[in-house]
Parts: sequence; C-alpha cells; structure tokens
Amino acid sequence: MSPVLLLWLVASLQAGSVERASVVARDGDLSAPLFSLERTVTTADGRTVAAVRFMDPTGHVVATERVTYVGENVVGAELEQRQVDERHTMTVSDGDAWFEAVRDGKTSRTRRDWTPDTLTIDQLPSFVTSQWDRLIDGEEVAFRLVALDRARIVRFRLIHRGETEHLGRPAAALRMEANSMFVRWLAPEVDLVFSADGRTMLESRGPLPVKVRDGGDWVDLDARLVWDR
Repeated sequence: MSPVLLLWLVASLQAGSVERASVVARDGDLSAPLFSLERTVTTADGRTVAAVRFMDPTGHVVATERVTYVGENVVGAELEQRQVDERHTMTVSDGDAWFEAVRDGKTSRTRRDWTPDTLTIDQLPSFVTSQWDRLIDGEEVAFRLVALDRARIVRFRLIHRGETEHLGRPAAALRMEANSMFVRWLAPEVDLVFSADGRTMLESRGPLPVKVRDGGDWVDLDARLVWDR
C-alpha cells in the first residue's frame, strides 16, 4: 500500500467517527429515501473495525457490513443480509482470502488469491484519493475488488469522466467498471462522484448489499447512495 493511501485510510478511520448516507432510486432525489446508512469506526486491541448498517425507513436494520484492519492491512470482512437470512465472511491470511457463505442452512467455502492491489469497498474512497493525479491525467487505474456476497475478487478499472455538479457544488465524475466483458454484462457500472479536489466521495450509483421486493422475490438493489457531507 502506498504511503499516500495509508495516510488517507488512517484519516478516514478515526475512532468514534460516525458518517451517514441516504439510499434513493438510481435516478431519484433525496426526497424519497429507500434506506439510510450509518458507518462507524472503533479501535480496540490493535484492530480497527469499520462497520456499516443499512436501515429501512422504519429504522429496522436490514443489512450490516464490517471490515477489520490490523494496521493498514485488511484481515477480515463480514456481510449479513438479514432480509434473506444470509451471512458472508472473508478471512485474509498469508496471501489467501478464505470466503464462507451461509445460506438456506448450508455453508460453502471458497479460497481466492489476495494480492497487494486487492481492496474492499470500504477502502475505495481512500484508494481513489491516492490515485487522483493519475485519474485526472486520463489514466485508467486498475485494482481488484472483493465481491463478498459472490465469494469473488473481481478486476476493475477506474476512469475519470470529467467535471460535474453535486447538490450545487463543483465535483468530479468517475466510472468504475469490471475488466471482464462477461462481468460487465452481468453487473452495471458504478458511477462515483467526488469533491473537485478528489478528497471526499460524495455519492455512488450502482449495486448495494440490500434487497427490494419484486413480486414475491427479493432482488438486488441498484441505487444511488448520497453521503451527508
């Protein structure tokens, strides 16, 4: 991990901090939130845990995520999808990422390679900040991203798309897309909006680890997440 990325990661993981965001329809506005989000950070016994809770409009927690760090290194991650009673975990050790999924009363385990360019979603804002000069110079920035509920690590690339506005403020637009055309066919691109200086992620548009009803089924939500920043 580069010193710049570590600096921004540490800055984003201040113990006791609480950040909030709203989830709305992908092309919707903030007047009709589908869910809310809270991210908290705690440090104890040499470990830092970034924890995220997704709540429905009644305040009921529908999904939780946790990423555990020792120093600057990810050592574990968890996703609990309460709407469908699923639990996904990842443990990182000695270049291996061990995934475990519990669904329908059955447990499955998978091993993937863990490499220095692998990120969890919690690290993405800091990573973008550390690569900002390359991005605004027009370079594509490659990395591997953990898809915890798929027990996969997927190759992605980031592209700076130009200037935009966010709630009346100057901002920068980026796109994150999978390198594999097959994966892009299955999953939508993720659009990111950062402050004009690249220091703060303001919103994203793409898949989230919560579900919505479609008839009698729970389906993945592709939505807009707007941070209270």
